[in-house]
Amino acid sequence: MKRYLILMVLSIVLVACSDDNSSDGGTTDNAGQTESDTSSNGGIKEYSIGDTAVITSDFYDFNYEVTVSDFQLTREVDGVKIEDYLSGARETHRFAVIDVTIKNITDSSYIPNEMFSANFAKETERAGDTDEDQFFTIADQELDAGEELSGHIVYIINLDDSQEFKLKYEINTDEETHFVLPMPESE
Repeated sequence: MKRYLILMVLSIVLVACSDDNSSDGGTTDNAGQTESDTSSNGGIKEYSIGDTAVITSDFYDFNYEVTVSDFQLTREVDGVKIEDYLSGARETHRFAVIDVTIKNITDSSYIPNEMFSANFAKETERAGDTDEDQFFTIADQELDAGEELSGHIVYIINLDDSQEFKLKYEINTDEETHFVLPMPESE
């Protein structure tokens, strides 16, 4: 049994080492968006700020597009200060503000916040946190086929030594998709 297990692990390692998509570690799809190498992260598709991801809803089985255009950490968003919003806020608390555009690429209308959501995680977290829904109310409105909406999704975090964050769609499914967000340069 041990010999079989060792051979199986060795085979997996050899297959993983021989999988090389390109010299820069990524592939480019037909629409020109860059998708990073998924072999080292369990097959999860990863995108960067400025990329557009076509994501499949695991539960509802339809596709939607998400583009992340900006990410910042701040103590105030939409005129709301973190001290006024979060009881007991400390100096290390921040709003994580992610500007997104969502496009309905189906033939039917739907309300985005009822069909899917995104979690926000530090580099050491698996699942992450859900958004502060009072800031992304535009996604509570019906989005017609072929239409898009833009707004910002807001989360609350307590800063630590994390240098990278992830916006995660379809978490814990075969369709899990991440946007990798490096620590912003300034607040």
